[in-house]
Amino acid sequence: MELEYIMRYVLCILAIAVIINCVWSLVRLKPDKKVYALLVDMANDTQYPINCYETSVGRSRWCDIVFTNSTVSRSHAVVALRKDGFYVFDTESKTGVYVNNEKIVKKQKLEDGDIIAFGTAFMKFYIGSEADRDIKHKKQEKVLCPRLVNIMDDTEFDLDGDYITIGREEGSNIEISAKYVSRRQAEIYKEKNKWYIEDYGRVVKTTVNGEQIYSPTELRDGDVIKIGDFAFLYEE
Repeated sequence: MELEYIMRYVLCILAIAVIINCVWSLVRLKPDKKVYALLVDMANDTQYPINCYETSVGRSRWCDIVFTNSTVSRSHAVVALRKDGFYVFDTESKTGVYVNNEKIVKKQKLEDGDIIAFGTAFMKFYIGSEADRDIKHKKQEKVLCPRLVNIMDDTEFDLDGDYITIGREEGSNIEISAKYVSRRQAEIYKEKNKWYIEDYGRVVKTTVNGEQIYSPTELRDGDVIKIGDFAFLYEE
């Protein structure tokens, strides 16, 4: 009887030890989520991994990827993996979803390297985690002076003087041939080691981070300047 009594306690202790070991193994050996794709913020290189078949994007804290940008709707879009590839769906956002500068209607298939705009939040889409190599290369580049980068084709315009003109007029520092762009659309100038932009557009107005400017506006690193369908990233 005494041996049977002892064995009951021994078996209980062994059972508890097995349970503890199983729980510890589950916690310690928690598998990493597979990264199917990446969204990379073109303003600051922040990476947003896509590790689910459907990833919601918006300003609401309940979204999988949350942006604080005021031009992003609370529930703006969904990036989804389907049998034939990735798609982005516009979930009735106020400012729309653009892929490579074209507004989508309901959904659009995505290709590696596409540029997606949620409001004025410009993201580069990568399939897999190939963004790491590209971002490391960018960070190794030395920016000697502030510059504007055409978001659509990565063309760079160094602000190496004190005065930069943007417009349709031939000879402008940044020449835009679109008819709706004014001959003298905007000017960027330096004053007391700070850069400012001033709008002179007649048909289409110049915006900074989605807001129309009415007076000289100081530029800050990561600002997005948009003139019609053209968007430029300001980098210091």
